[in-house]
Amino acid sequence: MLHIKKIFGIILGLTLFISVPSFAQDLKSAIKLTESEQFEAAHKVFDALIAKEPGKPDNYYYYGECWLKQYFVDSMSVSLKEVTEPALAQYKKGIEKDTNFPLNYVGVGRVDVLLGKNAEAKKMFAKAKDKLPFKNYTNPKYIPVAKQALTYAKIAQAELMATDRNKDEMLELITKAVDRDPSVVDVYLIKGDIYLEYNDGSNAIVAYLKANELDSLSCKAMVKIGEVYVRGHTYEDALKYFKKAIEIDSFFAPAYRERAELYGLADRWEKAVKDYKKFVELSGNNTYAKYRLASFLFMAKRYDECLQVCSEVLAIDPSYVILYRLEGYSYFETGKYPEGLKAIETFFKEAKPEKIINSDYIYYGDLLSKTGSDAQGLEKYNIALKNDTSNCELLSKIIKSYQKLKDFDSAIKTFQKKANNNCLTLNDNYEMAKIYLNNGGVLWTKKDTAGAFKAWNKADTLFGTVLAKKPDFYNAINYRAKLNINMDTAYKLGTAVKWYNVLLPYALKDTAKYSKDVYTAYDYIRFYTYKQYIRSKNCDDAKKCIENCDKILALYPKDDKALETKRGLKIKCPY
Repeated sequence: MLHIKKIFGIILGLTLFISVPSFAQDLKSAIKLTESEQFEAAHKVFDALIAKEPGKPDNYYYYGECWLKQYFVDSMSVSLKEVTEPALAQYKKGIEKDTNFPLNYVGVGRVDVLLGKNAEAKKMFAKAKDKLPFKNYTNPKYIPVAKQALTYAKIAQAELMATDRNKDEMLELITKAVDRDPSVVDVYLIKGDIYLEYNDGSNAIVAYLKANELDSLSCKAMVKIGEVYVRGHTYEDALKYFKKAIEIDSFFAPAYRERAELYGLADRWEKAVKDYKKFVELSGNNTYAKYRLASFLFMAKRYDECLQVCSEVLAIDPSYVILYRLEGYSYFETGKYPEGLKAIETFFKEAKPEKIINSDYIYYGDLLSKTGSDAQGLEKYNIALKNDTSNCELLSKIIKSYQKLKDFDSAIKTFQKKANNNCLTLNDNYEMAKIYLNNGGVLWTKKDTAGAFKAWNKADTLFGTVLAKKPDFYNAINYRAKLNINMDTAYKLGTAVKWYNVLLPYALKDTAKYSKDVYTAYDYIRFYTYKQYIRSKNCDDAKKCIENCDKILALYPKDDKALETKRGLKIKCPY
């Protein structure tokens, strides 16, 4: 975007073509291009103006303002040094050309403020004021009253960014500006900015509306009014003003940006993307605009386009590390996990710690988990959890990781955290029941019989909770039947039989899909009823077992266990 980065004028493959009107080579056009954030075009006009009128101090002042505005628009990729040096050079040239022109002294003071040199800034502001008359303001030998007013207002604008700023002093400057000339639009725009900085939206909008009254075609005023309405959540009114600005000047880039941001607030991402693409086109493809476009493409779930924009910008400016975040996110959403992991690792390596947000840790954890590094992914999740202890979705991810790592105790503790946050779902109870089931199995293999049964009883209770709310939850019924096999070690209670009998009506509706479950259910009932016969020697029990063997053989005619069991029982209990 600046001469150092050489981004201006480069089309990064977005299939967007610069289409700007042909501006006259005059100061008004240069200022309009600056306000519309078409900086490359503005630079060309300013260069031509200065070559044509090298003695006109206004040209240098507004050229300096053009440089500074680039920082305010894109402070993420444009450094303060990159703009203050050329801006200061323009202001100083302006002073050389006309030592009595006050605005260039204001410009130097503004740079001092940005650099934290408040004392030096005040000296420059004092010099600017010294160039203004104390009375007989309209005397032709003095500078026009409009520029006198603008001088006071611009000092107030500069002081707005000072660490020792004073609201009353700034508003006093605005009052002096209005006294000199009450018809200067920029005076009221700056007045509105001061109030808005102090969260006084009511007075801010009064000032902006006055600016709009003085110039009904001021796109800048309309956009500022819209911004106040956005702050006040009066979105329809905001949209009305953004639309007005675009109707007046379809090349006024900030109106598209602000309307895109508004559409984003309303989750109208397709409209937001369309406006941001237009903003990128008009603003000369500045890096911040491209980043915001990529962000909006991500939110619109247009991940491939988002990746394209990120790749194109990073190919030219790899220092814009925030785009690696969006790459990592988008690769995850498109299932390209190794690529996503590489991108997010680069982001964490290059980004300043204060730029890392909680979702970065979550996506990092997701990508690590998807690439087989569950333990490392869990570390990232737990960092995120420290920053957001009530994030129920994150707690679910952590539970899943503990399950994969077979750390059932930690998974259960995390379920308890979800319970404490009142965000346990039906599926959470189902998953927790499975964990208790599996944990019981681990304890059983360790000969901890009491611990195993304690875990299984908790699992059974949880499955009961689930089925009470959703009786046809097939997998819960299936797991509960298997769980009760574990709990009925002596084959005396018949609880597993009970749950297999609940399962079978669902499973038999689609024997192709549930063939394994059907066989498991019948085979367990076969074995259970066989055990019952062995204990009782009662042929009624044998008959029940034979009936189940027949059900198995109807589906699996060559099943050895069913054939052998039936043959043996028929010999002992012929009927």
